[in-house]
Amino acid sequence: MTWAPCRRIVRADVPPAFRVRGINAPLLLCWPNAALNNAADYSLDFAGLLCCGDHIVEAVFEASGNQIAWSSIFGTFATAWIVWLTSGLQTVTVTARTSDGQIFTVSVTVIVQSAASLIAPRLPLLPPNAITLGGVSFPDTSGAPLVTG
Repeated sequence: MTWAPCRRIVRADVPPAFRVRGINAPLLLCWPNAALNNAADYSLDFAGLLCCGDHIVEAVFEASGNQIAWSSIFGTFATAWIVWLTSGLQTVTVTARTSDGQIFTVSVTVIVQSAASLIAPRLPLLPPNAITLGGVSFPDTSGAPLVTG
């Protein structure tokens, strides 16, 4: 595998230091600030919520007012390429389904600065870990490209 998600990664679980006598602290997840009209890959690591060989089989990203070029799964990471079209505090909701049938829904916030990006992003059509042969991608049953990882 030549591609791995970038450093804009947050963990989807509550750190053990926040767990006091069985009480979980509220989960406040934030990605680094972004510029208006900028784009990059953003990831959520579900490793802390998975156990016993369970793995992610599907991830859905929802970001109102913004554009998601693609989403993908890479090991315990759910990753999406997001273009920020609205400034201010933005919330992205990620829903992941595991091989054991569990469903996790996590919200991550990011502050999008009102100053626009100087370079317009070029949107990739497929995730970097999509399975392709001669420029043709292979879809899964939902029509999304099959991915490795």
